[in-house]
Amino acid sequence: MLDICFTKSFLKHILGKEIAISDLEDVDAALGKNLQWILNNEVDELYLTFTHEVEIFGDRIVEELQDGGFDTYLNESNKKDYVKKVSEARMTKEIEEQLKAFLKGFRLILPRKCLAHLGTGELEIIISGTPKIDLDDMKKHIVLQGYTKNSQIVKWFWEILDEFNQEEVAAFLYFASGQ
Repeated sequence: MLDICFTKSFLKHILGKEIAISDLEDVDAALGKNLQWILNNEVDELYLTFTHEVEIFGDRIVEELQDGGFDTYLNESNKKDYVKKVSEARMTKEIEEQLKAFLKGFRLILPRKCLAHLGTGELEIIISGTPKIDLDDMKKHIVLQGYTKNSQIVKWFWEILDEFNQEEVAAFLYFASGQ
């Protein structure tokens, strides 16, 4: 077990699975929110081009997402392609060299074929073990809809979870969230 937590997109790279805009949540939540806004709204008036900013040793550099990116404007017909390219740039291209080196070493220990049946949650548990889940913290920060913390069903819910061991709580959260 290693005392590390990989992002969902990094775990997907290890598994050879395709990344999605939703995976940006762990990497850059603000960018993910902005890209989701682009998908859900009219973009012709934004005057964005097929470029993105990258920070290299403290300097901000604008790079093209495709050939001719400085001259290609975002519009309704190409916004899905734009979002996909920005997501790939942020979660893959920016770490490409490091990712290749990591995967080369990782696959010496655990070949890709051994991981074919795993999801990101299972891989994370194999690498990092079961996370310590603080139920008291969850109780403080949970957002209830249609119920209050004093609702009988909510009280039963916490009573049941309080009886679970850490592995069972982790399994429940994985079942409930899919992550």
